[in-house]
Amino acid sequence: MGNELLIGDNLRQARLNKNISLDELQQKTKIQKRYLEAIEKGAFDLLPGDYYVRTFIRQYAEVVGVNGDRLVAIYDGEASFGDPLPKREKPETVQGSRSSSSTKQKRKKNWVDYLPTVLIGLIAMTILTIVAYLSIQNNAQNPIIGSPSSIDVRNEITTETTTEDSTEETDSTQSTETTTTSETQEKEEMVIKTTHQTQQDVTVAIEQAQSPLELTFIGLDGRCWVGVMVNGEYVLQYTLEPGDSQSVTLPEGATQANIVLGASANVDMKANGELIPFKEGTMPLLQKNMTLTVSYAMNR
Repeated sequence: MGNELLIGDNLRQARLNKNISLDELQQKTKIQKRYLEAIEKGAFDLLPGDYYVRTFIRQYAEVVGVNGDRLVAIYDGEASFGDPLPKREKPETVQGSRSSSSTKQKRKKNWVDYLPTVLIGLIAMTILTIVAYLSIQNNAQNPIIGSPSSIDVRNEITTETTTEDSTEETDSTQSTETTTTSETQEKEEMVIKTTHQTQQDVTVAIEQAQSPLELTFIGLDGRCWVGVMVNGEYVLQYTLEPGDSQSVTLPEGATQANIVLGASANVDMKANGELIPFKEGTMPLLQKNMTLTVSYAMNR
């Protein structure tokens, strides 16, 4: 216990001599202040264990300029304040010595050691430069596409004429095929027509529709009840809210559907993504009864 008090007092005096407060010491050593106070009072039993006692003594001593190894030796009973510091093996010092020796050996190397590598690099770059230069000169003197000779001019003209004729025929054929395809596509575009319109009833015809036909109802400013009937049976009954949407696919091959729209001004209707015009402006909130006829495009 006497050595502990002496160690703590020795460290405390060294700290005061350097005008270091306990708070500053805590920041430098990262040791909690209560442990620093315990060390100065010699109350080592308040520290977590012997390992931390030795570690904290060394850290404290290093900051205040005291030989921490000597204090640890005194704590372990291997020395006293009147004895010289006992010799202790330090693996860290050996490792540092080896590292220092290795560094010195590396420093002994000078630029002469790297001279062969530098010379090899310069030679390789010179060879690559010469090869690239010769390749460029060769390409300039012997182009890949040679100039036509006077002997083969007639044959080349004939070949070029034949090639041009073939190209024109091919372009003509492609143009004809494109025109035919465009005409076919134009013929197969879906057409939506309103064939009959009153305030309450409307008849809409859809031609060249792609099967299956999907009807989509989109809610607008108010609620709208939607009913879709095919072959006397409802395939959709739904009340749309504003911003809501509902879709139904007609049965395959269905050519007619009867549709009831409660407040017709509050809904938009689409067939396969295309808008169906059915609204009549005089009484927009009137119920609308729609007869929808459908003919389908021929699949080719």
